[in-house]
Amino acid sequence: MYLPRVAAAAATLSSGVLIPLYINPIGGPDCSGWAPVLDSIAAHPSLPFWLIINPDSGPGAHGSQAPVEYQECIPVLRRSSNVLVLGYVPTFEGVASKRTGVAQDVDTYAGWGEAYRPDGIFFDQVSGTSGDFATYQGFVSHARPLFGGGDGFISLNPGTAVQDTAYYGIADLLLTAENFFNDFSTRDLSLGASTPASKQAVVLTDGPSSPPTSLISQLITTDKLKAFYVTTDSQAGGANPYDDLPTDLESFIAAVQAAQGA
Repeated sequence: MYLPRVAAAAATLSSGVLIPLYINPIGGPDCSGWAPVLDSIAAHPSLPFWLIINPDSGPGAHGSQAPVEYQECIPVLRRSSNVLVLGYVPTFEGVASKRTGVAQDVDTYAGWGEAYRPDGIFFDQVSGTSGDFATYQGFVSHARPLFGGGDGFISLNPGTAVQDTAYYGIADLLLTAENFFNDFSTRDLSLGASTPASKQAVVLTDGPSSPPTSLISQLITTDKLKAFYVTTDSQAGGANPYDDLPTDLESFIAAVQAAQGA
């Protein structure tokens, strides 16, 4: 029987961190690949964490179970009530030839054992256009009932402001800015009644080695963005910016919490 997890809703703070955890946990009793994240989760029980797992540019082969190390380590993440685990699914801008594969990825995550099944889905490569809205509405309608006891968490990643604000009505969280740290400006964000900060996240790469406290203050204290993450890992030259954690993850997370007066 599924036991509902209040998860990130159990955290008392409004804003938290969205971490693309595209790192092998390594497995074993300590899940050493994820150790810095686990330490920060334990140190900040009032802060929401949304953690995106990505075993193989998605869940792996259609109908497969999670790799053994994920079977061992996702339950460790989920011991904390301030954590939601999201399964990564690429959507290829909603092109028709890929839609079956999107549904298969969602179904594969949904078929994982209960102990390590994600709490929801992170849809990547979202077009955000009006013309594709019905496609994404279908993806979300298919996915949401399969997780979280029938009400799974859904995040969409257009990586920029969506063309059609109707996307806010179908998702719990939109990643509306994914960029190099030095190329990002808060002016890039659209914040308003139809584009609420409470449903937006920003993820930046190639960041500084110490927490960008003024930016954290603007996004978290002033704008009240739902989630923020900066990594020192680099995407320069087409590199994967999420195959390592920031050099000082804990200081960044502590700064996000401090920005909320906690």
